[in-house]
Amino acid sequence: MRKIKLILGTLMIVSLFLQNIYAQKLSEEKIVELTGKSKKRGYLGNLIVNDTKQQFDMVFVTRLTNRKIKYEIYQFDYNFNFINNFNEERDVVYTKPDKKTKTRKKNKYKGEDIITKTGVTARSNKIGKLVLEKTQTTFKYNWWTGNYEKSTKLLKKQKPTEIDSDGGDKKRQLFYIAHRDLPWNGKTLVCALVNKGMSKMYKEANREYLLMDIDSNLSITKKVTLSFDHPQSLLFSKELTDKNEWIMVFASYGGSGYKKIADPDPTNLTYVKVNGNGEIMEQFNFKSKCNMWGIYDAYILGDDIYLYGGGKIDKPEKQYATLPFTITNDYLVSKITPEDRKDMLESEKFTHLQIAKISGGKAEFVSAISIEEINAKGIKPPNQKKMKEFNGKKFIINSVNITSNGDIFINGQDFSYDAVGKVHGRVFKNLLMFQFDKSGGFKRFYTIDNTANGGIGGAAGVQSIPVKSFIYESPTNPNELFWLMSFCKDIDEDCYSDTKTTEAFDVKYKETTTTCITTPLYQAKLAKIDISAGKLYDVNTFGGDDFYLYTDVSGGTDGNDLPYFKINGGKQIVYVARQRKGGIKGNERWSSKIWFGKFDPLKQ
Repeated sequence: MRKIKLILGTLMIVSLFLQNIYAQKLSEEKIVELTGKSKKRGYLGNLIVNDTKQQFDMVFVTRLTNRKIKYEIYQFDYNFNFINNFNEERDVVYTKPDKKTKTRKKNKYKGEDIITKTGVTARSNKIGKLVLEKTQTTFKYNWWTGNYEKSTKLLKKQKPTEIDSDGGDKKRQLFYIAHRDLPWNGKTLVCALVNKGMSKMYKEANREYLLMDIDSNLSITKKVTLSFDHPQSLLFSKELTDKNEWIMVFASYGGSGYKKIADPDPTNLTYVKVNGNGEIMEQFNFKSKCNMWGIYDAYILGDDIYLYGGGKIDKPEKQYATLPFTITNDYLVSKITPEDRKDMLESEKFTHLQIAKISGGKAEFVSAISIEEINAKGIKPPNQKKMKEFNGKKFIINSVNITSNGDIFINGQDFSYDAVGKVHGRVFKNLLMFQFDKSGGFKRFYTIDNTANGGIGGAAGVQSIPVKSFIYESPTNPNELFWLMSFCKDIDEDCYSDTKTTEAFDVKYKETTTTCITTPLYQAKLAKIDISAGKLYDVNTFGGDDFYLYTDVSGGTDGNDLPYFKINGGKQIVYVARQRKGGIKGNERWSSKIWFGKFDPLKQ
């Protein structure tokens, strides 16, 4: 058996200790070197922790075919000393990973590096009617992440199909509302409004929507009716990929001509959850405190869903939500594009931040906090010059964590929109964290500067990648929390070319297409929070300059992969990073060296 070479020594972290400033440090660090096939190719498919034996297994997937999967396993003790190295070969299992069992992770590999699927997508035409178009989706396997990266294009040779009526009844026109594409299955789920005509829609209060399962032949294979007692407009739509579900939130709609048929309460919202077969799983009403609520996004934590976004409380007894807060305006066709709406929503100045927790078929709480109250309870690290105030504009959520006392920590990141240069998109800024009690009462606001820099800037560089952020509670002191952050320091690019030979009129010619997959490279940072004192300590960085974290060494309770794993019953955590050599391809890009860093909250 080949022995693994240990590079003894410790990466020293130089810390500057100032009066009243706290700096975290790792209790142990070590660099090891892989010797087998893992150092050349493969990805970290799983990491198995065994507290009884005081050891962990790093399971590398070195090669897959359509029938077999080959592993190389390295075993270490909790002090990062090498124990054993061996290989395994098993049949390929085409299912999602089971993160709750201590078995080799069931891979997502489908037997091919590149897979092409024909599917269907939906949109609206200029007057709002439902339009279907065929698509072609290419899935390219990324060996670094162990996932498929997808790219989709419309099949322009296929004429779009306009579904202008429901079952041949021209009086029942189908207007596009929202959809969810399922490219692996070659189908789409569509939500469409049944428009019975302007006169009837103004007179009749009830609204009928159809949920349709549509296959790649543009055939409707299933219809499910979704009904409302009053006019409703779509406020939010999101697919929950990990759960194979789709959620939508509808808002009461009113205005000129709607007085007799509109819901008397403009704050009435309807929550709808749909499964992968287009069937309604949940449908219930709840009340918003903000009658103008621009829901930014949804975050899943176990079986709970958190909706969040900026809002305004503007005559809630009679003022109904309109664009850009809503996505649609009942049966009236929107005059703006989705891109325009996004820009309007992101530039909107809100007066409140509203959070709603959806759990067990109801809204467990809805909490709206003014921007002034948030900033009045703001806290920053001591060595940060200024506190970055929350401006009430759009942000993303990185994670939601519940502590042992029931407090809810929602941490996210602010961003702006960069429209300069060839690449346009989001540029992420300071980190935000909002603390609520278990009933939704607001407690504190924490903020940290985003120090990601280097390489190409703007939307083309590292600041276009949001920080991965989690909260870790001390196993012995519930008043001590550790804010674990992974900042993008560089972006790795892996390009491949595909050449096809085509023959036309007895002439052969080659067509080459090049596809590049970019992978963010992260480094670990850590800050301590003292809940009882309401104090946020300075941020500290771990690891060497050229070592980058494995971001999926452990499955979190929220379904997201974590850049660390826990040992000794969760009392300690371990980071794992791989050295990047900086070359262009193959062995030139990645070294065989692995860095381990152990964090022990009891020694802080």
